[in-house]
Amino acid sequence: MEKSAKIRLIYAIFLGVFTVAVGLAIICVAADIYYTGKDTGVIYSRAIVGERLTALAIPLIFLIAAIILGAVFPLYKVKAARQPESTLDKLKARIPQSGEGDSVEFTAAQNAYKKAAIIRLVAWLVALAAALAGAIATLCYLVDTAQFSGKDVTGEIFNLVKNILPWLCVAFAATIAATVTSGIFASKQVAAAKTMIKNGGQTVAQKAEPKFITVIKSIIAKPAFTWAVRGCIFVLAVTFIILGIVNGGANDVLVKAVNICTECIGLG
Repeated sequence: MEKSAKIRLIYAIFLGVFTVAVGLAIICVAADIYYTGKDTGVIYSRAIVGERLTALAIPLIFLIAAIILGAVFPLYKVKAARQPESTLDKLKARIPQSGEGDSVEFTAAQNAYKKAAIIRLVAWLVALAAALAGAIATLCYLVDTAQFSGKDVTGEIFNLVKNILPWLCVAFAATIAATVTSGIFASKQVAAAKTMIKNGGQTVAQKAEPKFITVIKSIIAKPAFTWAVRGCIFVLAVTFIILGIVNGGANDVLVKAVNICTECIGLG
């Protein structure tokens, strides 16, 4: 992996973790404002909200600056670095079936190649398991109507965040870990594949992919497919917005927003 690619990877991990940390800080401040004010009878006021949010001003400024830097920094990269996964795909067709004679280098590289492949697979299986566990736990919580009686809406929202946010964080962390692990061990596979090619004998004839897989890949690779997916998502979003307006959901949101602005925050 090139130095610039490593810098981008480290920066992406830092920005992701920092964003989650700032989000958690905002949630904690909002919860502190609510529960502290609940005991005194004055939950929200300009002075209280301003005082608490001022403490988060510096982290928010750093976060905005980091996002801007992350958007500008790639502009200085003239040529995108080749990812180890793409290099590995090209080398697979050249990997020999066996080494010449009793090649110790070939056998060692072959074992390293298989070990790295297993580690990559396990990393993604763990990430998938974390995501599925989080999805199941979230679904079980949401379908339990007893959690949403409507008697204490604010408390129900905080309980929702408390029960779902940890699962989102676990899935997010597992995905980052799997991505980093896959990149590292894909590089190891590339090195092992080059060693096998150098010290190997006859190249293995790679099996051709089934025709339907080739067709699917060619369709997905086309820009028209990407725009079609975006168009479907846009149409679906507009449809749900219209349904929300028709069934009165937009009016409910407006009423709640007016109540918050005029009663809680005091902007009325």
